[in-house]
Amino acid sequence: MKLLIITQKYDINDSNLGVFIDWWDKLAERVDKIYILALEYRSGSTPIEADQRGNYQRESAENQRKSASNIEILSMGKEKGAGFFRKIFGFYAGLFKIIGKTDAILVHMIPKYVILAAPVAFVFRKPIYMWYTGVSAHWQLRVAVLFCKKIFTAHEAAMRISTSKRIITGHGIDVKKFQVPSSKFQVQGPITILSVGRITPSKGHDLIIKVVANLIKLGYDLKLKIIGGVIQRYHENYSTSLKELVRELEIADRVEFSGAVSYDKMPEYLGNAEILINAVPFGGLDKAVLEAMSAGVVPLTSNSAFLSVFPEGVNRNLVFKIGDFEDLKNKLKNILDKKFYQNDGLKHELRNIVVRNHNLDNLILRVVKEIKV
Repeated sequence: MKLLIITQKYDINDSNLGVFIDWWDKLAERVDKIYILALEYRSGSTPIEADQRGNYQRESAENQRKSASNIEILSMGKEKGAGFFRKIFGFYAGLFKIIGKTDAILVHMIPKYVILAAPVAFVFRKPIYMWYTGVSAHWQLRVAVLFCKKIFTAHEAAMRISTSKRIITGHGIDVKKFQVPSSKFQVQGPITILSVGRITPSKGHDLIIKVVANLIKLGYDLKLKIIGGVIQRYHENYSTSLKELVRELEIADRVEFSGAVSYDKMPEYLGNAEILINAVPFGGLDKAVLEAMSAGVVPLTSNSAFLSVFPEGVNRNLVFKIGDFEDLKNKLKNILDKKFYQNDGLKHELRNIVVRNHNLDNLILRVVKEIKV
């Protein structure tokens, strides 16, 4: 099988989309050829450092990560400064160049690409598939569903259009990359808490800062690391307000703003943390929570979709009410007081859930099987 993947970005150093390079490499092991048509393409390398907007210095070409040999990448030109019309031209130029060589199209996340590709796919008689996880069922998604043969998603809450085309596969976490280090059970010094996600009010970093500050004043030895960059310029004011809040609460020595962290570096950060707090609303399964579970980090989230994911008996201790200071404080205090972060049975139970239901290898096998049917 030869497969065309249409996606936003191909860049191993991207803190949000870098994870999917592993997906495409795994997929390449199961098919004859993969063509990737990306809005933006940057050849991967190990990041030296990143600023708050996620811009990386890059190493020399000999240290750059190589794509699988049967992957061919084309770009729509965003990395070269292409404007709207040049990107549309790049989309169709790439599509017409490749589509005759492929058996199927897999669109990653962007319903608009399904709509744009549909007329050409119809003429060439190529089926369109889509991977989608999101919180809203907007008009573009509804239209895209009409043109797709199947839509893959991690959870029913991640693709909220009820259709027989929806295939719930679980998420794709590389459980070999995200493992539980032995040091997880030998906590010394402050307990490290992570808040992972781009710097935007929807991620609730300010709520987490306030709760952590309150518990520090109650005598808990905590350190908070906020991992994420400013993607949209209009969120820079929010980023500034977070740093001002930390100073006002007098916990500047206990909070680290780590900026955007590349996907390849996340296992290291998780390996040095005990708890992850995810203050987002109900929606699809956030991969940051699943990666934490796989790496032996105890998660605490306001996304109630995880009530059906976490183990029964402990699931309600790991989910707090959206935006609720007191509930988050009490749930975090309970985790600290009962030392859940040192409970090796709980850690392995959380990891096993990811291994069974959200394993990247299993996801790739399922997608390939569904496309071949």
